[in-house]
Amino acid sequence: MPNPKPTEPILYRERVRPNLGTFAAVGVLIPAVTLVSVPFDFRIGLILSLFMVAGIWAALYFYSPVISVGRQFLTVGRASIPRALLGKIVEIPKDQIFFERGPALDPASFKVFQGTVKTAIKIVIKDPEDPTPYWLVSTRKPSQLATVLRATV
Repeated sequence: MPNPKPTEPILYRERVRPNLGTFAAVGVLIPAVTLVSVPFDFRIGLILSLFMVAGIWAALYFYSPVISVGRQFLTVGRASIPRALLGKIVEIPKDQIFFERGPALDPASFKVFQGTVKTAIKIVIKDPEDPTPYWLVSTRKPSQLATVLRATV
Protein backbone atom coordinates (compact mmCIF):
# COMPACT_ATOMS: atom_id res chain seq x y z
CA MET A 1 0.00 0.00 0.00
CA PRO A 2 1.28 3.50 -0.71
CA ASN A 3 2.32 5.76 2.11
CA PRO A 4 0.16 8.78 2.85
CA LYS A 5 0.90 11.85 0.77
CA PRO A 6 3.15 14.35 2.54
CA THR A 7 0.43 16.96 2.02
CA GLU A 8 -2.16 14.89 3.86
CA PRO A 9 -2.79 16.39 7.31
CA ILE A 10 -1.84 14.10 10.18
CA LEU A 11 -4.71 13.59 12.63
CA TYR A 12 -2.76 11.45 15.08
CA ARG A 13 0.93 10.59 15.48
CA GLU A 14 2.70 8.53 18.10
CA ARG A 15 6.23 7.14 18.33
CA VAL A 16 5.94 4.00 20.46
CA ARG A 17 9.27 4.14 22.30
CA PRO A 18 10.51 1.63 24.87
CA ASN A 19 10.14 2.71 28.48
CA LEU A 20 12.90 4.43 30.44
CA GLY A 21 13.88 1.15 32.10
CA THR A 22 15.04 -0.17 28.74
CA PHE A 23 17.27 2.86 28.23
CA ALA A 24 18.61 2.51 31.79
CA ALA A 25 19.38 -1.18 31.23
CA VAL A 26 21.47 -0.29 28.19
CA GLY A 27 23.37 2.19 30.37
CA VAL A 28 24.78 -0.79 32.29
CA LEU A 29 27.06 -1.35 29.30
CA ILE A 30 29.15 1.68 30.31
CA PRO A 31 30.77 0.12 33.39
CA ALA A 32 30.79 -3.36 31.80
CA VAL A 33 32.71 -2.32 28.67
CA THR A 34 34.97 -0.04 30.70
CA LEU A 35 35.81 -2.88 33.10
CA VAL A 36 36.61 -5.27 30.25
CA SER A 37 38.98 -2.72 28.72
CA VAL A 38 40.97 -2.10 31.93
CA PRO A 39 43.89 -4.41 30.89
CA PHE A 40 44.35 -2.28 27.77
CA ASP A 41 43.37 1.27 28.74
CA PHE A 42 40.29 2.10 30.73
CA ARG A 43 39.94 5.52 29.02
CA ILE A 44 39.54 3.88 25.62
CA GLY A 45 36.94 1.52 27.11
CA LEU A 46 35.06 4.43 28.64
CA ILE A 47 34.98 6.35 25.37
CA LEU A 48 34.02 3.22 23.43
CA SER A 49 31.23 2.39 25.89
CA LEU A 50 29.82 5.92 25.76
CA PHE A 51 29.67 5.80 21.95
CA MET A 52 28.16 2.31 22.06
CA VAL A 53 25.46 3.26 24.54
CA ALA A 54 24.65 6.49 22.68
CA GLY A 55 24.31 4.50 19.45
CA ILE A 56 22.01 1.92 21.03
CA TRP A 57 19.89 4.65 22.62
CA ALA A 58 19.59 6.40 19.26
CA ALA A 59 18.59 3.13 17.59
CA LEU A 60 16.01 2.40 20.29
CA TYR A 61 14.48 5.82 19.77
CA PHE A 62 14.66 6.22 15.99
CA TYR A 63 13.72 2.63 15.11
CA SER A 64 10.67 2.70 17.37
CA PRO A 65 7.50 2.24 15.34
CA VAL A 66 5.52 5.35 14.47
CA ILE A 67 1.74 5.27 14.27
CA SER A 68 0.33 7.92 11.96
CA VAL A 69 -3.30 8.53 11.04
CA GLY A 70 -4.24 10.78 8.15
CA ARG A 71 -7.60 11.34 6.50
CA GLN A 72 -7.01 8.53 3.99
CA PHE A 73 -4.46 6.15 5.55
CA LEU A 74 -3.35 4.48 8.75
CA THR A 75 0.41 3.97 8.79
CA VAL A 76 2.22 1.82 11.35
CA GLY A 77 5.96 1.65 10.79
CA ARG A 78 6.41 1.04 7.06
CA ALA A 79 2.96 -0.47 6.49
CA SER A 80 -0.02 1.60 5.36
CA ILE A 81 -3.64 0.74 4.83
CA PRO A 82 -6.54 2.86 3.56
CA ARG A 83 -8.86 3.78 6.42
CA ALA A 84 -11.81 2.67 4.32
CA LEU A 85 -10.64 -0.95 4.83
CA LEU A 86 -10.61 -0.74 8.62
CA GLY A 87 -13.32 -2.65 10.44
CA LYS A 88 -14.02 -3.11 14.14
CA ILE A 89 -11.52 -1.40 16.45
CA VAL A 90 -10.92 -2.92 19.89
CA GLU A 91 -8.81 -1.41 22.65
CA ILE A 92 -6.71 -4.04 24.44
CA PRO A 93 -6.22 -3.20 28.14
CA LYS A 94 -3.23 -4.18 30.28
CA ASP A 95 -4.93 -7.23 31.77
CA GLN A 96 -5.60 -8.79 28.34
CA ILE A 97 -2.40 -7.95 26.46
CA PHE A 98 -0.66 -11.23 27.33
CA PHE A 99 -3.61 -13.24 25.99
CA GLU A 100 -3.82 -11.20 22.76
CA ARG A 101 -0.07 -11.44 22.09
CA GLY A 102 0.03 -15.14 22.98
CA PRO A 103 -2.78 -17.73 22.92
CA ALA A 104 -5.26 -15.58 20.96
CA LEU A 105 -2.75 -14.37 18.36
CA ASP A 106 -3.53 -15.29 14.76
CA PRO A 107 -0.24 -16.00 12.94
CA ALA A 108 -1.61 -14.30 9.80
CA SER A 109 -2.21 -11.03 11.63
CA PHE A 110 -0.05 -7.92 11.16
CA LYS A 111 1.62 -7.19 14.46
CA VAL A 112 3.78 -4.37 15.74
CA PHE A 113 4.74 -4.96 19.36
CA GLN A 114 6.75 -2.81 21.72
CA GLY A 115 7.47 -5.19 24.58
CA THR A 116 7.40 -2.56 27.33
CA VAL A 117 4.06 -1.07 26.21
CA LYS A 118 1.26 -2.91 27.97
CA THR A 119 -1.72 -1.62 25.95
CA ALA A 120 -2.61 -2.13 22.32
CA ILE A 121 -5.28 -1.76 19.69
CA LYS A 122 -6.76 -4.48 17.47
CA ILE A 123 -8.12 -3.41 14.10
CA VAL A 124 -10.11 -5.87 11.98
CA ILE A 125 -9.40 -5.63 8.23
CA LYS A 126 -12.46 -5.61 5.94
CA ASP A 127 -10.64 -6.30 2.66
CA PRO A 128 -11.81 -9.76 1.43
CA GLU A 129 -8.67 -10.14 -0.72
CA ASP A 130 -6.29 -9.47 2.17
CA PRO A 131 -5.25 -12.63 4.04
CA THR A 132 -4.49 -10.52 7.12
CA PRO A 133 -7.46 -10.78 9.50
CA TYR A 134 -6.44 -7.90 11.77
CA TRP A 135 -3.67 -5.56 12.88
CA LEU A 136 -2.47 -5.72 16.48
CA VAL A 137 -0.45 -2.64 17.37
CA SER A 138 1.10 -1.55 20.67
CA THR A 139 0.17 1.99 21.67
CA ARG A 140 0.39 4.01 24.86
CA LYS A 141 -2.86 5.83 24.01
CA PRO A 142 -5.33 3.17 22.80
CA SER A 143 -8.49 5.15 23.50
CA GLN A 144 -7.21 8.28 21.75
CA LEU A 145 -6.06 6.28 18.72
CA ALA A 146 -9.35 4.35 18.57
CA THR A 147 -11.32 7.62 18.72
CA VAL A 148 -9.37 9.10 15.82
CA LEU A 149 -9.73 5.92 13.76
CA ARG A 150 -13.47 5.65 14.44
CA ALA A 151 -14.07 9.25 13.34
CA THR A 152 -15.55 9.49 9.88
CA VAL A 153 -13.12 10.24 7.11
